[in-house]
Amino acid sequence: MSKKKNKSRRKVRQPARPRQTLTGPQNLRLQQAVQAQSAGNLAFAESAYRTLITENVKIPQVYNNLGLVYNQTGRQEKALKLFKMALSLDPRFVDARMHLATAYEQAGETDKAVHCYQQVLAHHPGNFVARYQMANQLKAQGKLEEAIAHYRKIMQQNPGYTQAHFTYSGVHKYENASDPHIVAMLELYQNGALGVDHKIHLSFALAKAFEDLKDFPQAFHYLKTGNDLRYKKYQYTIDSDEELISNIIETFSAEAMSGLDIRGESSDRPIFIVGMPRSGTTLVEKILASHSEVYAGGELDYLFSLGASHFLDKAIHYQFRPLNTYAKDIYESVGTVYLEKINQLNGQARHITDKLPFNCLMIGLIRIALPHAKIVHCVRDPRDTCLSIYKQNFATENYRFAYDLKTVGQYHNLYRNLMQHWHRVLPGHIYDIEYESLTQNPEVEIRALLSACGLHWQDACLDFHQSDGLVKTASFYQVRQPMYTSSVQLWQHYEAFLEPLLNELNAPD
Repeated sequence: MSKKKNKSRRKVRQPARPRQTLTGPQNLRLQQAVQAQSAGNLAFAESAYRTLITENVKIPQVYNNLGLVYNQTGRQEKALKLFKMALSLDPRFVDARMHLATAYEQAGETDKAVHCYQQVLAHHPGNFVARYQMANQLKAQGKLEEAIAHYRKIMQQNPGYTQAHFTYSGVHKYENASDPHIVAMLELYQNGALGVDHKIHLSFALAKAFEDLKDFPQAFHYLKTGNDLRYKKYQYTIDSDEELISNIIETFSAEAMSGLDIRGESSDRPIFIVGMPRSGTTLVEKILASHSEVYAGGELDYLFSLGASHFLDKAIHYQFRPLNTYAKDIYESVGTVYLEKINQLNGQARHITDKLPFNCLMIGLIRIALPHAKIVHCVRDPRDTCLSIYKQNFATENYRFAYDLKTVGQYHNLYRNLMQHWHRVLPGHIYDIEYESLTQNPEVEIRALLSACGLHWQDACLDFHQSDGLVKTASFYQVRQPMYTSSVQLWQHYEAFLEPLLNELNAPD
């Protein structure tokens, strides 16, 4: 759908005065590498940095910057090693320590990431970015009291850091309009010099606060303000997604897939959890990962990236060609490489979940390359799903459809048509689980879910909220509590404001 690479780049560290004397060509090469990296020419930058390292250049920035190149090109293990090497040359190098923390986050080693941030704060207690990132990791671990204390400290130190206000609002329960945080946010909000991104953060935070107070008109006012500002940044239209999904439905017909002579991988390790964002995918993953034989992979972009890079043809607007025009080994390599990547993530668990929503685009490819993988489809009332999407200030740019009620509805209709297609051409290979049924009859639904995934019953799956494990998505608060139904039919409180959405959802096919 609108899955795109995040274009944001980490700031490239400019070369400081070197501790060793560089030759003229080396100094020129270093300057050229930094310029190339800043311009996005990563291949040139990598070559230049590697040449400097082979020439025994011991400048920390060279190792740090090459680590950033590796990180941007999916070589996280090598990146981590390079950040460590930069720190071995200069233990006080804050940028390298921050990048090392990020690398640990990506590797799922949050304790080590938190330790890195603590090391930064020990020498730079005013580094609110390090404190904010550390608080986010503590929150993901379920250490909410610690996280909240750090968010509050950031807001005291730097009241204008609106990201902290936004994230804090997600873990704070507002009980009255005189809540000091609401008062502080409104005061900031009325600042005429407030930048667009800051206003977006505060808009979504205030919407959450007023929803807690059940002041739904005021909540929607701030929701619409924040969404309108984000929509202006992207100017999203449905056309390209509509073309791609039509192309997928046409290309992955039952006849085309059955005509391929592809054996595929025999492994049944992957469990793909697909569905619209905010449809219950995090909850389902948390339930499954509470089982002793399942590891929560989270939103992995491995399969989608492999599919996009090998199969979406730039010459035809990033769409699929007929399936029989691709070489057999391309299909097989997708399964092989995917299994290698999840094995690096966890080599012990019998199953690994992958809950990237965009994998619904690749279900046909999953079925060809990984025919024994389980596919769980999370289904939720489209009105609640779309409203919940509209309420999210997503950290990623991948959900560009999310910031307008009409386009959210259009996108949901495309997704619905695509999933209906997959059920038609792959009958019996996709297990649907309904969010409403799961929250109302958890034991019945969890038993059926485990059975569909080939897993025996374990009580821990019913007590999922008590299990350890990271939760990095917007659903972290729900999955730290027992099952509840307060999000069911929430759209009714906003019905008066949802006409553009409801018109799309009710439109005939």
